[in-house]
Amino acid sequence: MRHLPKILLLGLLFASLTTYAVKPKPLVYYGDTLEFNTQWMRTQCGVVSSDLGLPEISGIACSRVTPGYIWMQSDDYEDRIIATTERGKMLAAKVKFSKRIRWDWEDMSGGVFNGKNYLFIGAFGDNEETDGNYHIVYFEEPAIDPANPNINITPSDIKYVYPDGKKHNAEALMYDNVEQVIYIITKVYYNVCQVFSLPMSLDYGDEQQTLTYVCDLGVKSDLGESSNGKPFKGFHLVTGADISPDGKYILIKNHNNIVAVWSWVLLFTREEGESVAETLKRQTHPEPLYCYEYEWQGEAICWLDSTTFYTTSDSDGAPPIFRYNKKEPDAVETVQADKSKNSAKSLVLINNVLYIRSKDGLYTIDGRAVR
Repeated sequence: MRHLPKILLLGLLFASLTTYAVKPKPLVYYGDTLEFNTQWMRTQCGVVSSDLGLPEISGIACSRVTPGYIWMQSDDYEDRIIATTERGKMLAAKVKFSKRIRWDWEDMSGGVFNGKNYLFIGAFGDNEETDGNYHIVYFEEPAIDPANPNINITPSDIKYVYPDGKKHNAEALMYDNVEQVIYIITKVYYNVCQVFSLPMSLDYGDEQQTLTYVCDLGVKSDLGESSNGKPFKGFHLVTGADISPDGKYILIKNHNNIVAVWSWVLLFTREEGESVAETLKRQTHPEPLYCYEYEWQGEAICWLDSTTFYTTSDSDGAPPIFRYNKKEPDAVETVQADKSKNSAKSLVLINNVLYIRSKDGLYTIDGRAVR
């Protein structure tokens, strides 16, 4: 999102502060009120230092080549990205691009294609829906060496148009490792956001591709009434999305800087053998995460793995970095303690399943790590 006039910005800030501490209203999706998922917890793990020089962070992606780092991209500067730790204080890598590919970079995702790790950037922001010059920027993810942080890259890009022939604003991009497909979600004010897809390929060249329409997102949901008494339609103002590396979970977030109680992170669980399109079109319900709290200009979200993800904000200054962890199920009963080999191990029964707990984590009886 581009900068707003100061008077409008102050007004929106005042409005958001009045509802900052209020939990989101229940979300009605396809006519039913969704129940909040309470199995996740949120902690602030860091702050994006202003010394990193990357304002308006609109997209993040966890590094797969060098674990422990998070790539960050701004919609204010389109010719570089940075990497830092979850604490946000250290500049671990700064990528400069050999060419500029459009302005208004809005989201970022990582994924595997043909056995290689790639980063994808959605250069598709179009607030006024007048541009129509949309790109997906991609390149092999470089290794991160904090001792030599400067990296130069020549990116590739995919040009695309929408199948309805119209111009759309979008701020959410996600990549599915299972299907090797890119998904784009439009951002619409007070109306229905739409999902589109494009199979990943290295062979598109300069030819303009046409996206495939997937579905409307929450077309029958009801967000209540706006200030003029008209109903909000759909899960509107989508600003970020990501698919877990194993393809099992999909996160889609929105934000509403005027009414914070209408800001959510939705969790979709993908059934075995199901495509992303089938998951999003299936009318079994996504789950709003209860632990998510409103972020001013909250746009960026990414999975580390299927039990951990991060969010941060598009706001200038030093936005916080939040880590979300799936809670361990309560141990119903400790069956037996194992003091052998001077290590603290115990058998625990969790939801009627037997596990081994040690100082290193939780394991199945046959020794497979659970987390």
